[in-house]
Amino acid sequence: MASMKALALVAMSCLFAMPAIAHDWYPAWCCDEHDCRELIESRGETVTETAEGWRLWDGRLVGREHSRMSPDAKFHLCEEPTTRAIICFFAPQGAS
Repeated sequence: MASMKALALVAMSCLFAMPAIAHDWYPAWCCDEHDCRELIESRGETVTETAEGWRLWDGRLVGREHSRMSPDAKFHLCEEPTTRAIICFFAPQGAS
C-alpha cells in the first residue's frame, strides 16, 4: 500500500512539474493563448520590414510604435478572431 502511495505522489509531481506551455509569455493585458500565434513562413505568413514598420503577408501594416520585441526571436501576431484586428505584434530584434 505504501508503494502505491509513493507511486501516486510521483505521478502527481510529474503532472505539476511539466514544463510551461509554449508562448506562455504573452502579456495578459495584450492577449492570451487563444488570440496569439507564432507566424510560420512555410504557411505563407511572411513579414517584411518597411520604413513604416512591419508589412504582413496579407497587406496589413504594423507601425514600429505598435510592435514589441519578441523574447524568442520569432514573429508573433495576436489578433481578434472575428475582425482580425491586430492586438499585439512581436518582432525579433534585428529582424527584417
